[in-house]
Amino acid sequence: MAIISWREQMSLDYPPLDTEHKEFLEVINKASIDIKLQHVEGMEKMFAACYDYVRNHFSHEEDIMERIRYPELEAHIESHQLFIKNISQFRQEFETAKTKGQQIDAAQKAMAFLSVWFLGHIISRDKPVKPYLTRLRNLPPRMNY
Repeated sequence: MAIISWREQMSLDYPPLDTEHKEFLEVINKASIDIKLQHVEGMEKMFAACYDYVRNHFSHEEDIMERIRYPELEAHIESHQLFIKNISQFRQEFETAKTKGQQIDAAQKAMAFLSVWFLGHIISRDKPVKPYLTRLRNLPPRMNY
């Protein structure tokens, strides 16, 4: 499995989202090593990290897009939902595997998906948001009541 490096072309020039993307990239790269070394515990952590990412980052990203009135928000949400569906299927295959070899196969499929998805999503779905992020400077901070 190839390890993905952060490239400037992935940047949204918005540190909160860029930081979250970099953190998920670290999860993908760590999982790639665990799969190579056949560390099943690391693969389990990968799936848990994917769900943490979904729960935290997707909701954060969608909230930001709503605040800046991003016109493609609904399509972006749909792409997030498709990710959830796909990673859930890979996780189910991993968890129901009867042998370590089957677990590794399932994790390798998930890793191939994650690698392609991450790059594709950043470039095709997140980068178009970049010009709209300048609107955040003019918005008041979100208040929690």
